[in-house]
Amino acid sequence: MATIQLPERCYAMDIAFPLMVVGTAELGGERNITIYDLNNPTEKLKVMKSPLNFQTRVITCFPKGTGFCIGSVEGRVALHYIDEKSFSNNYSFRCHRKSDKAAASSPRNQTVVYAINDVNFHPVHGGTFSTCGSDGTINYWDGEARIRLKILDASASGSISSTCFNRTGTIQAYAVSYDWHKGHTGNTPGLANKIMLHMCKEEEVKRQNKT
Repeated sequence: MATIQLPERCYAMDIAFPLMVVGTAELGGERNITIYDLNNPTEKLKVMKSPLNFQTRVITCFPKGTGFCIGSVEGRVALHYIDEKSFSNNYSFRCHRKSDKAAASSPRNQTVVYAINDVNFHPVHGGTFSTCGSDGTINYWDGEARIRLKILDASASGSISSTCFNRTGTIQAYAVSYDWHKGHTGNTPGLANKIMLHMCKEEEVKRQNKT
């Protein structure tokens, strides 16, 4: 057993043994990433800045522990590998955004950007994963092909704050609740917190065939 002193307050953390990745605040910023090898947990394996420009919201390790996904408040997700030899495979992409045509609160010719609240890898099709956000949608992605498989409009009444696949990946549970992305002024008294179940279809979660 060990106790690890983090550099600042923790925003997100995940483990895929022996990899542990922690996103914290830092002096003058909110983008610190500290990586640990749990075989030697008291020593930092690596310290880096988030590849994203704004505050970290969620970190999810790759199933094989070779890297991690990171989502931020800016409606962007990055995939980052630990081994420098794989850095050419690092990339980031925008998601959970709506144009002024789809979001009534957006000024003309602007885009409303929503926070990324969770990232989950499919337990069977390991190359695919889902993201959920403050926009009330769940997006399914093929990480290798770098394409979106489907958008699920899961909630018209609130943010999707958390998601999780079952062991076989046939069902995905998701939580509908206010995630405070608009502060206390955006809170709607009486809004019910709900846990919903979605039956996953193969075309939503299976990697696309290579051509």
